[in-house]
Amino acid sequence: MATLYVIEQGAEIGCDGERIEVRRAGEVIGSVPLVKLDDIVIFGNVGISTPAMKRLLDRGIEVTFMTIEGRYQGRLIGQTTAHVALRQAQYACAADNGRALMLAQSFVEGKLRNQRALLQRFSRNRAEPPPEAIAAANDLDTYIKRVKRTTRLSSLLGVEGSATARYFAGLRSLIGPEWAFSGRQRRPPPDPVNLLLSLGYTLLAHKVLGAVQAAGFDPYLGFLHSLDYGRPSLALDLMEEFRPILVDSLVVRVCNDGRLIPDHFQPGDAERPVIITDEGKRAFLAAFEERMRTEATHPEGADSGPGKVPYSRCIALQARRLARVIRGQHDTYEPFAVR
Repeated sequence: MATLYVIEQGAEIGCDGERIEVRRAGEVIGSVPLVKLDDIVIFGNVGISTPAMKRLLDRGIEVTFMTIEGRYQGRLIGQTTAHVALRQAQYACAADNGRALMLAQSFVEGKLRNQRALLQRFSRNRAEPPPEAIAAANDLDTYIKRVKRTTRLSSLLGVEGSATARYFAGLRSLIGPEWAFSGRQRRPPPDPVNLLLSLGYTLLAHKVLGAVQAAGFDPYLGFLHSLDYGRPSLALDLMEEFRPILVDSLVVRVCNDGRLIPDHFQPGDAERPVIITDEGKRAFLAAFEERMRTEATHPEGADSGPGKVPYSRCIALQARRLARVIRGQHDTYEPFAVR
């Protein structure tokens, strides 16, 4: 199964029998069998025909709409799952401050552990490990120990924010100086690395949202992220532990191995200080999908225990883990962590 990304401006998505076609000026420029299609992500000015929409809804294939620069706009999805009991348990858990805090702590701990692992792994693979990355990894140990000692969500968010700022101070030493990356800035991203991080997080949120919905949750009620209209808070909660593994590590790799170069980016305006070219966007989307297909050992990856599965499957398994905790079948949520 695959994700179809459509970035050709002015193109239209249609269907021909059991295939989805992408057409521009009446010419077919791409075609994918429905049986091999998991979902579609559309960037910018791309149309989609009514027959194609109906065919996709019938098959349960979701369509995500983004702006040309990669900002999320909305999704086309079929009927929601009828897991009423799980959603009732989710609402009850969110109303229990103690249980909600324990879950939020697990999400943050998983994120910080994976941030530390990323810094350690990239440092080990260098002839001269950057001192800034090693120091940041060591400092994250202190923050990880503080997570379980928090007694309020506000204090937990303070620990998470301070730890993440320290992490990015170390991460910048792993990226070449030609990228001029000085730290994490989001709105708007002022440089190519920040743009790639934001785009990667948006793509990852789309993947996690699908897993959360497939498990039967209400994706808009979370435990770490606050309730806000239109925000898929639970998907953002579950996404935290995967940010360093699937996006941060990918950005470091593509900026260092030549898959993306500074020439793939152009100056923009005040609202979009930096713009990625179509060639650069294609390269990054291909690298992201390759990362999602990479296999990792998950404790529940095989029928009898640990086994190797693609990262996309790891996300789904974590959503099911969370469902068992919400239902009361397990006491604690174990985040997915790498070494």
